[in-house]
Amino acid sequence: MRVPRPAAFLSVILLHCAAAFAAETVVQPPTAVLVSTLEKLHTLCGPDGEFDACTRFVAYRLQATCLPQGASASINASVTFKPLIYLYNIRQLPHEQLHIDDIRRFAASYVAEIEGLRFASREQCEAEALQAVGQFGTTLRQFAIRSNRLRHPSLVRMASNAGR
Repeated sequence: MRVPRPAAFLSVILLHCAAAFAAETVVQPPTAVLVSTLEKLHTLCGPDGEFDACTRFVAYRLQATCLPQGASASINASVTFKPLIYLYNIRQLPHEQLHIDDIRRFAASYVAEIEGLRFASREQCEAEALQAVGQFGTTLRQFAIRSNRLRHPSLVRMASNAGR
């Protein structure tokens, strides 16, 4: 029986630990709430537009830590959020699921993007990670706007016509 060299054993352990810190996007199970009136729905979701369902994203968080890579550093990140679906018309549930899938995809792409960044120093990495965490609410809202534009192109046309 051959005994593994300490360096080979250490590299296996490090690879296992790196896999444990792999980026992830966790979407908690959605909660759907039926509302009795359109007025109540618009109170919960906002007054603008004609709609009979919406999804809010709550309990969202970006975790970002810096990992040294020789003289440089990179960000290790993960995202979690919970969709809260308000429905006046229950038939809109599949449509709302499409928005949730969009946000999941956008968040996963965002995590991959920030993890692809390399920084000259750990301090620079930590400053960027702190800024990304602090702005994540805004980032998530931008994902929602992007999903609405994708799923409701008429809203984009109406907004551009209103500006004329």
